[in-house]
Amino acid sequence: MFSELPPSDKKRILNELRRLSFLSMGLSSPNPPVAALILDDAGRILASGHTQISGGFHAERAAYANWEETLSRESVEQKKIPHSLIVSLEPCTHFGKTPPCRDLVLEEKPKELVIGFKDPNPLVASGDWNQYKEQGIVTKLAPEVAKYSFPYLFGFFTRMKKEKPWVWIKSAVTKQGFYASDAKERVQITNEASDYYLQMLRGKFDAIVVGPKTVSVDEPSLSFRLTENSFQKRGNVTKHFTSDQEKFFFSPGKEFLESLLTETNEKDRFAFHLDRIRSFQPYRIFVLGENQLLSESFIKKQSDLNSKLGKKGCIFYRILTKNSKKQDFKTKEDFLLSNLSDFPIDSFYPDEGELFLRSLAEREIGTAIFEVGSFLYEFVKDHLEEEDCILTIEGNQNVSISHGKKFSGLSDGELVSGFQVGEDLWNLRSLSKPV
Repeated sequence: MFSELPPSDKKRILNELRRLSFLSMGLSSPNPPVAALILDDAGRILASGHTQISGGFHAERAAYANWEETLSRESVEQKKIPHSLIVSLEPCTHFGKTPPCRDLVLEEKPKELVIGFKDPNPLVASGDWNQYKEQGIVTKLAPEVAKYSFPYLFGFFTRMKKEKPWVWIKSAVTKQGFYASDAKERVQITNEASDYYLQMLRGKFDAIVVGPKTVSVDEPSLSFRLTENSFQKRGNVTKHFTSDQEKFFFSPGKEFLESLLTETNEKDRFAFHLDRIRSFQPYRIFVLGENQLLSESFIKKQSDLNSKLGKKGCIFYRILTKNSKKQDFKTKEDFLLSNLSDFPIDSFYPDEGELFLRSLAEREIGTAIFEVGSFLYEFVKDHLEEEDCILTIEGNQNVSISHGKKFSGLSDGELVSGFQVGEDLWNLRSLSKPV
């Protein structure tokens, strides 16, 4: 039984659970990034799995399929040995694109089913474990499993419970706090030592959101990009600040950032994501001004990306003045932009940040990075939740912005974690109050 294993074995098992959860995050959406492990009585891992791209195996089915493959490859008798199943989220009970995982668990009959969290999805008959009991399967919740899987499932929980995404506000700033020059010219603030980790961060989230000025000045692609060059030039990572563990024991942001920056087997992680780079692509969300026109080069860039990635990955919104009527508002350009997206172009007033966030959740976006100056932050800041995060990356290079714009969220929240990546400082602030 898992609870009876020595601490060293538990730590090994939980670290593998965390590794699998990280790999699944950004791949499985809109399904939650669940990890599953099959153990023998001695605590050895017989097989493992995580949720695949939507329509593929859930974690439990992936783990049992991998076990069958291992047994067949090693010419071991197909009769299953007594085993336990550890899964970060309660097995689903409903038919979706795949059959219920509960049916598979009942068929495989593990001695023990260890669960991290109950499933908040209203389609799941959460906590209805009588069928497991009838089959002699001991079923229990495990706080250790919950803690190790919490950061990766948190966006799914937020979308299900609060009907909003888990939001990270990200801004690259100079030492003086400037994110942009008054001259409206593009300025590279961070060092190339951060490039690889910034792309990995992007690949873990369901959507990347930028505002009107970023669109016009930078014409960003917002796609997830990995290159061998960026991997080779990634900077050394050292921790320069950590909050009191007791105060932020269940801080999903702190735990996630640490797992992003301190993985020991980074080469394998890089190869895994590079091989599946099309599957890790976030939605590219552009928040535009009411009458903002987009350049031909920007539209061509997004069209080419859609073709290359095999899906319409853009989502567009417009922020209206109060004199405009939503039902009547539609620019000529919106018809052109509609060819880049599978979603209608919705409009919001400047005081409707809450509705904007709920719109993202309605589109099954559970995690979102807002790459901001100040406009987007001011738009949503009054509607952020306590567990949402502010990530500032202070470029430590010789960038000179004598007259610039300061990010208004620099002093908001409480610093919970900080790392130095090459010469850049990554500081994470949580809006939550210490427990």
